[in-house]
Amino acid sequence: MTVKTIYVKTTGSCNLNCSHCFTSGRNGDDTRFDPDATAQWIEGLRATFEPGTHTHLELHGGEPFLVPVELLERFAAHFAGDDSVSMSANSNLTFTIKPQLLSFIQNQLGGSIGTSWDPWIRWETDRQKLLWHHNVSLLSQAGVKLGLKVSVSRQLVEQSPVWFLTQMSCLPVRDVSLERLTVGGNALRNEHVFPDNEAQDNWYLELLKHYQTGQYPVRIKTLDILIEKIRYNMVAVDTNCRNCEQNLTTINSNGTLGGCPNAASEHNHGNIQQSPQEYLASTGRIEEIVRELDFSETCIRCDVFDLCGGDCHRLSWQGYRCAGLKNTLRYLSGRPNPYDPNLIFKA
Repeated sequence: MTVKTIYVKTTGSCNLNCSHCFTSGRNGDDTRFDPDATAQWIEGLRATFEPGTHTHLELHGGEPFLVPVELLERFAAHFAGDDSVSMSANSNLTFTIKPQLLSFIQNQLGGSIGTSWDPWIRWETDRQKLLWHHNVSLLSQAGVKLGLKVSVSRQLVEQSPVWFLTQMSCLPVRDVSLERLTVGGNALRNEHVFPDNEAQDNWYLELLKHYQTGQYPVRIKTLDILIEKIRYNMVAVDTNCRNCEQNLTTINSNGTLGGCPNAASEHNHGNIQQSPQEYLASTGRIEEIVRELDFSETCIRCDVFDLCGGDCHRLSWQGYRCAGLKNTLRYLSGRPNPYDPNLIFKA
């Protein structure tokens, strides 16, 4: 079954001001989305999909739950009873969860949401951290399934993979996704949070080795996807993909449109006053797709290019070193590292 994901930013602002975030935190656009106009535009876009396509709507931001629950309920009502539509959200959960919001999560969101865990670069006070833990416990006890999003920052890479797996195993979460940092929003002003690309790759590799021992009762979704990709020779899907502009649509809270949710607030190519057909054929969108399909000579010549597909073009290079997981992919595929000095010496 084909799945098309549409990100709906209910607001561009946030109650936090994370140093790594692709938005501008508290300084982001605090416009509230128009639930009715947004839903109507989505219905028009869905009409362009192939028959049988499932539509997944992801409430996004900023912090998506900063807007009144009534707006969220009005938006969800447009798709009530439609089995070809699912809906979820990703929240920082650093606020008081009131009964009406809990009911919305349990019912309209199918009792499943994502949340973020980044202790070094997310919470400014112990109170915020304690509030997050309280809310995670509250939702878990209410039967809500939680997926965890973890940003791979310099501070995280400095921790041992064993420590990280132990931390994740102590939380009541369904699965964990690792997200490498992209440059935009607050991240532009905080380059110190970015890890060294080689160190990041080696951290992933050590994490994978410990994860594969099966000693930890948590699912690292990102690693499972990498393993499956090598096993079934699927490159351009989910983690390490390079087709977001082709496959994703993001609707900003002010009605402007883009592809990648990390970049849509700064790189948008139309608005919901236009028809979906106009947006899909817009010059800006086509130019972004061309950037996705443009690979450097260094990239094409890489020994794992066929495994990573070029990876996300928004990840930063450091000299000649991309942010790709080269060593991890070599390990999974059984390929030697052509830059290993021991192998070079033997040759």
